[in-house]
Amino acid sequence: MSTSSPSAQRRHPSVSDSQSSTWHGFQTRSMPEVPAWIESLGRFGHFAKGLVYFIMGFLAFKLAIGAGGEIAGARDAIREIGQQPFGRFLLGLVAIGLLGYFAWRAVQAGKDTDGVGNGVKGVCKRIGYAVSGVAYLSLGCFAGSLALGWSSGGNGSQGGAASPLLESTWGRIALGLAGAVTVAVACYFFYKAYRAKFMTKYELSAMSETTRKLALHAGRTGISTRGIAFAIIGGFILMSAIRGTSDGEIAGMSDALAAIAAQTYGKILIGITGFGLMCYAVHMLLMGWYRRFNVK
Repeated sequence: MSTSSPSAQRRHPSVSDSQSSTWHGFQTRSMPEVPAWIESLGRFGHFAKGLVYFIMGFLAFKLAIGAGGEIAGARDAIREIGQQPFGRFLLGLVAIGLLGYFAWRAVQAGKDTDGVGNGVKGVCKRIGYAVSGVAYLSLGCFAGSLALGWSSGGNGSQGGAASPLLESTWGRIALGLAGAVTVAVACYFFYKAYRAKFMTKYELSAMSETTRKLALHAGRTGISTRGIAFAIIGGFILMSAIRGTSDGEIAGMSDALAAIAAQTYGKILIGITGFGLMCYAVHMLLMGWYRRFNVK
């Protein structure tokens, strides 16, 4: 018997499919209709994002167990991809995927593909989609520039990025607000992991019991790990705003990981964090494969 894809199962539901669309209180929710090209962008983008996070987590985990590895942010992970056999080709695929993820986020924000609505909560979510999309647009362009040989892939440290803002009172207030928003995003990640509403985005009828459990636990672990990283980043931004100095400034994920590694029992903590980032990568990969898209 031939196996069918999640999309095929969605378009031709059976009675048993309908009965299995609910699992442990989670139910696949209805989505607004979208063209097939939006589904392609969304799936490919999730795969590319998952690959980047897996490399970040894998390198951190290797460092923790003494098998090499390093503290790596998203750009470092992209550079690591470029150092593999057929690196430029792989970078090109990652660039296309990340640009696709940006396009998917833009469509999410503009077309309300998740059906979050136009209320205050819905608008905030859609703004978040847009901001996330811009971040991955930057990563996609970076990967593309490496693939085309336009960039040497140097470290490009962002240290001191807050310094201009610290030169005025209003700048420090703006920086403090940015830190507070980042901490709020971290809290939202913890809430999101606890509620696990991401499960309602899956085509549950296309997933086995084992896959559903993997999706739930990987999603909760991975999203919580991102929450920890955002809390650290936001905390250091707030400290810079309050102290009026950029000493110890946290510029991104790699700096947050370095801060974790510098703590007592740092190797254990960075190992746990690396595992968490790999779980987030699994969450993204599963979302890319099993996410529900209501294709016209």
